[in-house]
Amino acid sequence: MGTIKRLARYLAPHWLKALLMLIGLLSFMGLELVPPLLLREAVDSAIPNKSLSLVITLAGGYVLVALLRGACSYLQWHYSELLGQSVARDMQMSLHEHLQSLHNEYFRKQKTGDIMSRVTGDMHSVAHLFGWGLMLFTQNCLTMLGVLVVLLLLNWQLTLLSLAMFPIMFIIVMRYDKTVRPIWRQARQEMAKLTTVLQENISGVRTVKAFAREEHEIDKFDQKSATYLNTNLHRVAIESQTLPLIDFISGLSVVILLGIGGHQVISGILTLGTLVAFQSYIWKLIWPVRSMGWIINSLEQALAAAPRLFEILDTPSAICDEPNSLPAPAFQGKIEFSNVSFQFVDSESPVLHDVSFTIEPGQIVAILGGTGSGKSTLVNLLPRFFDPTEGSVRIDGTDIREFTLASLRSQIGMVMQDTFLFSASIAENIAYGRPDASQEEIEQVARLAQAEEFISQLEAGYATPIGERGVGLSGGQKQRVALARALLMDPAILILDEATSSVDSHTEDLIQKALDKVMPGRTSIIIAKRLSTIKRADLVVVIEDGAIAELGSPAELLAQDGPFRRLYDSQMAEPTMMPRVACSGGE
Repeated sequence: MGTIKRLARYLAPHWLKALLMLIGLLSFMGLELVPPLLLREAVDSAIPNKSLSLVITLAGGYVLVALLRGACSYLQWHYSELLGQSVARDMQMSLHEHLQSLHNEYFRKQKTGDIMSRVTGDMHSVAHLFGWGLMLFTQNCLTMLGVLVVLLLLNWQLTLLSLAMFPIMFIIVMRYDKTVRPIWRQARQEMAKLTTVLQENISGVRTVKAFAREEHEIDKFDQKSATYLNTNLHRVAIESQTLPLIDFISGLSVVILLGIGGHQVISGILTLGTLVAFQSYIWKLIWPVRSMGWIINSLEQALAAAPRLFEILDTPSAICDEPNSLPAPAFQGKIEFSNVSFQFVDSESPVLHDVSFTIEPGQIVAILGGTGSGKSTLVNLLPRFFDPTEGSVRIDGTDIREFTLASLRSQIGMVMQDTFLFSASIAENIAYGRPDASQEEIEQVARLAQAEEFISQLEAGYATPIGERGVGLSGGQKQRVALARALLMDPAILILDEATSSVDSHTEDLIQKALDKVMPGRTSIIIAKRLSTIKRADLVVVIEDGAIAELGSPAELLAQDGPFRRLYDSQMAEPTMMPRVACSGGE
């Protein structure tokens, strides 16, 4: 009932559609009760009295009722579907909006395929519930009530005898409802697992082929598909046993009616026309009961799917605008990490602990560290992808939690190691952060990012569509497009997380020269493993095991026998390194 009540809240904004559907439904049900009465009049009066005029009148009335029923049927079906699709769209929008606000930690733990299964498959079931499912359920209930009233008025004794089988049918339907609900819930879970396997297989198709694991993936998908099939076959087995049983019992009701009703007609207690009308009404009563199993089947799908949707909506947004947060002013670029510690919820040990350092406006800061040292997590605190477990991050002296998320992130440009591009044109990808950017501005940042040369060689240039996640471009090309995208925002703070890891040394040198032009006047943070990318750094922060191991200018750290010096010694193959680093240190 809690699920039903919660779903019902989505109906409120669409009350007019629901009202028009209900008007059409009630009108249809009222007209549905008329034809058997016309038939009774024809059998009892028009035909025995050979009254052609009455036959024509009754036939005309039947045609008129049929036309009106058709109009009412259109009204109820049209607005029921409109209602279902409208409610489903509202829920989809709520889900998508909420997903956009969820913490990165949520997506780290949730499988993409499972989320996709909920937002598409489960939502499809809910749409059916608010569409024809809700309408047919209401129609069947009203039909049974209306027909029962008419039957009792026609002959209450025959009605009670004819409906002797209905309590048994009702018990069977209720047992079916109780049995099939957990099976539908299990089927939904198995479909989510199947979708996850498919999504991972498609996204990782290159890895699958590279390791010749096609057969393994086929077997894995086959196992999940077989489990989903067996779950549905279990449901089908229950349906195959239940629905024919309901048909048989409903047939017994007709047998009782014909036996007792026929005896009453022969005895003169009941007219033949009334018996004919009675039989028509009994079938109008039997059909809703028979179809109720099918309708409940659809309702159970929705009631099994809805909690999976609400589970997403009930997930709290750990990172959101704080109460009384204000739009951030134009940043000067001073950044302070004060006693910052961070630990994932499901982690046994902190990723960062007691990190403190200051970046002055316009400085170029290099953050070095091995894999898993916490350097990427550190910079992810700046745009509030995560919030510190302890301590604070400040920009220009203000805790970043006092700014609205949108205003904070709009002044931070990021180029990540795992470059993500959308299925759109190159120009649209570059302008993603500034959709109103002119073509001239797009081309200007593409030149700065050393992307114009390869873009100009494409058949459609900047209008060239690229595939999902940038399929069709090399790793270096994707990183240059991502760099152009970040530069177009003209951010006060620029974060480069292994931003040149996928380019060759020549392109890297070109990008470095381009960065020399755009970095002045903005605070830049560079995460790198290769020292060639941090030659111009003003400050180097070396992270080991989540803590600062070294902090200072490149020249200062080179003079010490520490991690930076050892890293430098291991990369001595680059002969021009030392003089350039020394110059950047002011010596």
